[in-house]
Amino acid sequence: MFGSLACGAVLLAGTAACSDGPKERPAASNPSKAPDKQSQAPQTPAELLQQGVQQGQAGQADEAKKTFEKVLSLQADNKFAWFNLGYLAQSRGLGSEAVTNYDKALEIDGSYRPAMFNKALLLEAEKPDEALALYRKIVDADKAASTAYLRLGVMLDRREDQKGARAAFTSAVAADGSLASAVPAKYRPRKPAR
Repeated sequence: MFGSLACGAVLLAGTAACSDGPKERPAASNPSKAPDKQSQAPQTPAELLQQGVQQGQAGQADEAKKTFEKVLSLQADNKFAWFNLGYLAQSRGLGSEAVTNYDKALEIDGSYRPAMFNKALLLEAEKPDEALALYRKIVDADKAASTAYLRLGVMLDRREDQKGARAAFTSAVAADGSLASAVPAKYRPRKPAR
């Protein structure tokens, strides 16, 4: 389930579930001069962010980390760089570091659902109350947050809250029918007898 987000730009994963993307765009090049792309290094935070994403997608995690850190040296409040550093740490099994980076993204934008979702995934085992609160915050903000509903259902089922789990699973499948197979069998709609 790691990397699947309820909503938002999964920048490093290369998927987008809604329009929450970087607001800054790279400066347009001068059409009268054709720059040599090989010799021109990215300069703006947006260009560096894109480079880091490309590095991450190419499996160059160390280079991507350095690039996202460079973004932050230029623009300390770049939630996308913090998120991607968290994603890299999470993918390396560095949960504590990932949570710290997601928290930095959330300090900048407390409603940034990708950071909330990935942080909740990390907190499920050791801090289930915090994970539940994050999933609820996501689904309260976005009724189409299918994977957040799914995880919420899983968490509620663990707490033996069958009514709450059933409602969450129903919402998950209503938002994305392809998740039906991920719902535990006891919560799937029963097929009518013939």
